[in-house]
This record gives sequence, structure tokens and C-alpha cells, in this order.
Amino acid sequence: MLLIGCFDTKADEFYYLYQCLKEEGIPVFTINIGIFGSTDLFPVDIEAIEVARKGGVSLEELQEASDRGWAIDIMGKGSAEIIKELYKSNEIGGIIGMGGGGGTYMILKGMKHLPIGFPKVCISTLATKDLSSHIGSKDIILFPSIVDIAGVNFINRKIMQQAAKTVGALSTIKYKEVNKKRGHFAISVFGNTTKCADECISFLAEMDYETVSFHAVGTGGRSMEELINQGIFDGVIDLTITELADEMYGGICSAGPDRLKAAGARGIPQVVVPGCLDMVNFGSIETVPKMYKDRLLFQWAPDVTLMRTNEEENRKLGKHIAMRLNQSSGSVIVLFPMGGLSEIGGFGKAFYAPEIDRVLFDSIRKYLRKEIEIREVDTNINTKEFARETIEAFLQVVE
Repeated sequence: MLLIGCFDTKADEFYYLYQCLKEEGIPVFTINIGIFGSTDLFPVDIEAIEVARKGGVSLEELQEASDRGWAIDIMGKGSAEIIKELYKSNEIGGIIGMGGGGGTYMILKGMKHLPIGFPKVCISTLATKDLSSHIGSKDIILFPSIVDIAGVNFINRKIMQQAAKTVGALSTIKYKEVNKKRGHFAISVFGNTTKCADECISFLAEMDYETVSFHAVGTGGRSMEELINQGIFDGVIDLTITELADEMYGGICSAGPDRLKAAGARGIPQVVVPGCLDMVNFGSIETVPKMYKDRLLFQWAPDVTLMRTNEEENRKLGKHIAMRLNQSSGSVIVLFPMGGLSEIGGFGKAFYAPEIDRVLFDSIRKYLRKEIEIREVDTNINTKEFARETIEAFLQVVE
């Protein structure tokens, strides 16, 4: 078990956590990421001088600079390199760390390089805050420290005991073997495309394919892109790319600037549908930016307000999508749902506007490489009929 943290300022606290791990019968390997000293309360296997060196700077430089932000960045990079090496050489079976703001940042930076299923536990003063940008798509377990990590007391003793038992138990799990599937695919989904996604997943399951769905609310898209980059999927049905609209027009479901890039870069087959690009997502009606107050708005839930995209926005989105797909090195088919891009974009529904959808389709067609096939499907995206067309196209690019 790898124990990592700042042993210079929190030696007593880490000594208690070290003892908790030893009481569980767990062999402990330790890394000190504190730049102003160490401890002799327990053995330290890798000292800060080596961590700094791995980060590309000497420890003396960090100490003399007295630049906390720079030190955290360097020690985070250095510890991440060491953690990757320890994992590759099979020297660790789990990792646990503990820290405040800086410590949490450095610890999570290293944990992000470990695969899904590898035990990762972090006790943090920031555990109840949004740490999604630090965690990414990884299965890191956060334990709220409740109190500051400044001394051992009757509250954090319980937290450390629980965390030690948790990471110890995780490291002893014997995973059950499951029947190997013919392939593993990713699919993006939203409330407005759920029916179609469910049908696609069901069709593929009948053919012994396993499909993993990602909720296109920003974090879902980022996770999907990260996992595609890690090479764990054999193909992608990108049914719901609404996150692109939010990225361009200030919605709350942006997945960042790398959405719709990973599959093309890895060269895996993909079917892409401009699902839910008829909307930009905001919170409650009061949170909609003033510049959009006069637009067509639809309250999907008390805390979710959707704005209908207009012609100019769709023209830009179409070019944006095409430029990304043009970089693909694998097979791609693009499907246009002529009956609407979402559940509420269907005939007679709030966002039904086929003339605006046509602007999006024409823009994609104008800028897309001629070798990439486009198919028009004369139905709404959220139907069994569209799902069947999607699967037919997907099996073509895959098989």
C-alpha cells in the first residue's frame, strides 16, 4: 500500500494513519511530498528530494523560491511520475493519501494515472467541493476530513481508521471473471435521447456487445473522451453531442474543448448524431444569461432550462462538428434525424423547427470530408426506428 502526503507539516497525522494501515496487516510504502522536512516517526521510502527531481527541479530551488503554487505543481508532477513507475513495476496494490488544498491537489494528480479498479482513497478537507477537474474519469474515493488536518483528535481518528479499512478491503478484492463480450462500446445519452439510446444498447446486447452509456452533462462527455483515449472502447455511438453547444454558447453542460476528438484520434469506428444540438442547457430560469432572456426557453425541470438554438448558432456548430470529424483516422458515419434532434424537437413539440435543423445539416455537409458518409433518416431521433438505423450504420463501421 502506498501512503503519500506532506510528512513535513503533518507527521503526527500520517503516523496515526500509518499505524491504522499496519494494524490491518497491510505492508506500507511511503512517499513524502512535503518540501520543508520529513519525519522519523515511521519509515519514509521516497523522500521529497527525489520527488522534486522527478518533477524537473531540485528541492533546494523549491525551498529557496518560497513559491507555494510552483512547489505544489512540481511535487505533483514528480509524485505522479513515481506513482506510475511503482504501478508499472507492480510494487503497489493500492494508494491512500491525506491533505488540505495543496496536498489534495498533489495526491489526486498522481492517482489520476492509476487505472479504474485500482484502490485509491484520499482524505481531504476539500472532499465536499467540486473536484471533478482534478479527478477526471477515475474512481477515486474521497473521505471528508470533517475537521482540518491539524493534529490527531477524536474526530479525525475515526476518519483515518475508516479510510485505512476501506483501502485495505479494496486491495483484497478478487474480481469475478465474466463472460468476455465481442466488443465494448461507448454511447452518449441525454434525457431527450434516452429512448433511442436504450434501444441501441438492447440491440447490441442481443449480439453479445457491451455498451457503456455516458450522460452528456459535461462530466459525462469528459469521462467518455478520457476513457476512449485510454483505449478501452472498440467503437463509439455519439448520439448526444449537446455539450458542444454548451461549450460554444455558455451552457452549463460543457465538456471542454476536447469533446468529439478522442475517437477520431484513436481511429476507432464511430457513428455521430447531432443529438440535442437544438438546445443549450442552463439551470433554473433565473440563471439564464440576460442576453438570452428573449429566446425560446423550455423548462425541462425546476433546475433545468433549455434554450432553442437558432440558425446562426447551428451554422457555426455544423462547421465545428465537421472540422473535428475531418480529423478522424477511423471509419465514421454521420446520421441526420430529419424528424427532430431531441424528444422535444419532434413534430408538434416545443423545439420543433425543421428549417433550423436543416441549417445545421447543411453546414455539416458543406464542411465535412466527402469520404465521410452522411445518411438522412426520416424520423425523430428518439424513436425505435432511428435506433435501428443507428445500429445498422454502427455495425457497418465496426464489422
